[in-house]
Amino acid sequence: MATAARLTAPPTAPGRLPLIGHALEMWRRPLEFLDSLTAYDQIVAVYLGPTPTYVLAGPEVVDRVMVADAGHFAKGRSFEKLRDYLGEGLATSEGPFHLRQRRRMQPAFHHRQIDHYARTMARLADERVASWQAGQVVDVTQEMFDLSLAIVTSTLFSTALDEHTAADIRHDVPVVLRGVYNRAIDPTGLWQKLPTPGNRRLAAAHDRLRRAIDHLIRTRRTGLPAEQPDLLSMLLQAQDADSGDTMTDQQVYDELITLLVAGTETAAGGLAWLFHELGRHPAVDRELHEELRTSSGEAPSFAHLGHLPYTRRVVDEALRLRNPGGVTTRRATKEVELAGYRFPPGAEFMFSALVLHRNPHHFPDPLRFDPDRWLPGQKAAPRGAFLPFGAGRHRCIGESFARAEMTTVVAALARRWRLEPLPGVQVQGVMTSTNHPANLLMRVTPREVG
Repeated sequence: MATAARLTAPPTAPGRLPLIGHALEMWRRPLEFLDSLTAYDQIVAVYLGPTPTYVLAGPEVVDRVMVADAGHFAKGRSFEKLRDYLGEGLATSEGPFHLRQRRRMQPAFHHRQIDHYARTMARLADERVASWQAGQVVDVTQEMFDLSLAIVTSTLFSTALDEHTAADIRHDVPVVLRGVYNRAIDPTGLWQKLPTPGNRRLAAAHDRLRRAIDHLIRTRRTGLPAEQPDLLSMLLQAQDADSGDTMTDQQVYDELITLLVAGTETAAGGLAWLFHELGRHPAVDRELHEELRTSSGEAPSFAHLGHLPYTRRVVDEALRLRNPGGVTTRRATKEVELAGYRFPPGAEFMFSALVLHRNPHHFPDPLRFDPDRWLPGQKAAPRGAFLPFGAGRHRCIGESFARAEMTTVVAALARRWRLEPLPGVQVQGVMTSTNHPANLLMRVTPREVG
């Protein structure tokens, strides 16, 4: 006989303040605050204002909300604020429209296309690391952002952007992400209405991105090549399976801005954290280099990337320990029961891979960087415990693209260089809708030959 759901509320995270709840913590030290929630096994309440948001801390409840009972949940409060900047792209849409758009876009992420993109990724990564000099100190996060931007724009638009447009995007994407994050955690909704310098920068950055992408769409519409394998052309030509309709310029814009933002900042953060961990773990770095050295003669193809098992484990461990993603919210559309608690319609839930992936119940010694925890034969984490790209019908459509990019860039860099941490430099995480390291200065050191 099923146990009746408890009527008591889930525990509340410590540090709640009157009126604003935990919003100040989420603004001042979001990564540390999220990390503190790994102490909870299933669900913990946080307050971004006077009402609770329930953080899903265990794989069972994550799977229920994101997969098994996904029909009982809609995208939550944070997505409503994202729509002002990302429109109705895959990241923010839902229901039949989301399914239709996803089906339209799926061919652009087929393995054949990823193989084509992987060759572009390898070329750009080789060019970037070849420009470094032995002994040079590089800002790894900035280098990875510039490289990810080059990769995304080259696969989205086939050709490199002019320097003025590229410079605008390099400057504007982080501004938009930070502004969106600040609005998402604002418990009052009033801050965005004030004429602050930050809000003016956000509006200007968003306008510049809008103009740049609109120009690219109009240019391609008027001179669409017959055979153009980039994402923009595929989006312009994609047809609805039932009606045969193609996307409007607004729909193409919404998908492009989503891919541009997600594909640049998230990939850059994941790569930067990965090289930070390699710098802290020389034995892992040596084993990674040995695998790459012995496979260096192979062509940079999607199939080849699948034959680098240790590299795959390093990438997975970086995505577990330092997941670059932000937070995802869901809203209950009916009364639901989770982990023995009942929640009314309208209850807000939050999912963070950082909280899930550092749960000590499923990942022993969770703060230890250990690629061998992914070896075959090791005790597998339960279903829903490792979700670096989300789950269910809203799982990231670009997962294969992101994995190909991370593996390709790691291969290009680690074959040639070792990035060594600088003594005394403190590296801290920063949350600007995504998670990336700040002040990640590392010295470029040549690999020993032999």
